[in-house]
Order: sequence, then C-alpha cells, then structure tokens
Amino acid sequence: MKENSILFLVLLFLLLTSCTRGYKVEGGKVYYEYWNEGSGQGKLLIKEADAKTFEELNFDFEHNLEFGKDKNHLFIDGEVIKNIDPKTFRFIGHCIFRDKDSAYFFGFSNNINDYVIKGVNPNSIKLLKYPWAKADNILIYGSDTLNVNNVNDFIPIDEDWGKTKEHMINNTQILYDADLETFEIISSFEGKDKNYNYESGFIKEDDFKKITLKEFDFEKKEICENEPIAFIGIYDKLKSYEEDKNEKIEIVEKLKSKGFKVNNTKHLNWSGESKIIRVSMTNNKCNCVVEKLYRYDFSKPSETKEIFKVTERMHCN
Repeated sequence: MKENSILFLVLLFLLLTSCTRGYKVEGGKVYYEYWNEGSGQGKLLIKEADAKTFEELNFDFEHNLEFGKDKNHLFIDGEVIKNIDPKTFRFIGHCIFRDKDSAYFFGFSNNINDYVIKGVNPNSIKLLKYPWAKADNILIYGSDTLNVNNVNDFIPIDEDWGKTKEHMINNTQILYDADLETFEIISSFEGKDKNYNYESGFIKEDDFKKITLKEFDFEKKEICENEPIAFIGIYDKLKSYEEDKNEKIEIVEKLKSKGFKVNNTKHLNWSGESKIIRVSMTNNKCNCVVEKLYRYDFSKPSETKEIFKVTERMHCN
C-alpha cells in the first residue's frame, strides 16, 4: 500500500513537471515551452528575442498568459506582440495594460494582436467594473470604445450590460429605443421592455411584421400608429456594404415625402460582421426609426464584395 502511494506521487510529480509553460534562456537563445494535449510538451525558439536583455514579466493578471520582454519586443505565450514599447509596458488592471503611447486590452479577444484600445489617452483611463472602463468622454468595453453623451453617468451592471441616464448599453451597442424604466435583462445579449424584445442591441426581428413595399400604403396608413414593420423584397441581390452604404434608403425617402425630417444617421455594427444604418426621423406627430440591415452571408467567400443580404424596416412612437 505504501509502495503504491509512493509510485502515485512519483508519477504525479513527473506529470506536473513535464507539463510546463514559460520561457527559458539556453545557449544564448530564448525558448518558449508549452504543453499541447495533442502533441504533448513542446519547445519553440523565439528567433526575435535577445537573450542578453530578455526577462519574464509577472502580473497579478486574470488570464493565463505568459509575458516576457527584451530591449526591443514584448512577448505573450512566445509570440511577438507588435507595436508595443516594452520599456514602458505595465499593467493597469482588469486586463488593461499600457505603454507610453497607448492602452491595450488582453482579455476575451481571439486574436492576441487585436488588442489596441483605439483613440484613448492611457493617462486618463479609469477602471470601472470589469470589463468596463472610461477615458475622458469615452466609454471602454474590452478593447472597444463607445461615445456616450455623458460617460460619468454610466453605471456598469455586469460584464455585458450597463446604462446611462438615457440608454441601456449591451457590450458595444447602445439600445437607442429601449425604455429604461421597464427594461429587463434576460441574458448576456437579450433584454426586453414594455414595447419590444431586444437581441444584440437591436429590436428582435420577430417583433416586426413582414410585408412587401407594395402592400404598405404610405398614402392611407397612419404611419405613427403602425406596428413595427420589416419590408421584404426591396433588394433581390446581395450587396457590398462599402458600395451601398451611401445609397438612398427607400423607406427614408417615402417618409420624407410624407413630411418627416431626418434628425440623425448612425452607421453601426450588428451581430459580428453584419451592419445597420439607423436613421432617426420626426414629423409633427411622432418619431420614426428606419433601419437598413446588412446581414453578412457566411456562405460566400470572404473576398466577395457582394456579401450582404439587405432589408429595411421601421418602427414609430
């Protein structure tokens, strides 16, 4: 029994010591050791690393990443990280780091080199509840930024939701239509209020009645009293967003002819690669929002220009 216990401890020790991750300087070269369940223990030569000035970096960091630097480069898990000054690189908190010029988020991004928090002054960053932060008048979510009317009004709710005095915010999407007083969070990307159900920052498609443009009579209908409508069949071919985004929107033109005026137009990301153009309009009776949806067609090769299925919809109140 005692011999079995000793054997078990020896095997456990060998297993733990063999499954190593980290940097090693040997023979004037820098290596990164790693463990892969498929291939086992591995050892990678970091050709760019200068062994004389190389050092490991240890941070009180939420994720299992291995940092290192030399006089010229920063390394994470053995990979050279581009465009970061290793001399001034330091940890701020909540997966946010900085150097002399910029701020970086090494959190939930799938691409280790997709990390820059664009357009913020690293000296002005203030941490909120993870993964939220702010810098001057900019709200930060991970490595993404949002412009809100008053960032000091923002209150984080959890890792996916927050709010200001005017709007609910889901990740990087401002829910412009949501009613704050009645809004309920359902999941990390879903919510509802007294009027609508929301998904990924926008009113759910199921809340819209589908109709063709020919079926809807803009002359006789009282537009302000209509339920949300999605107009199908306007576009019979896939579109290029870059080539189409400045074209006239059919429903916007229809509403203009009925006395509506455009207040603002926003070009927004929607559900991954998809896009939305959101046009806010008013007349003397109500407010209407027209959205032109560009749904990314993943069945097409990525180099194809015409890769978006396009629809238009509107809702008024």
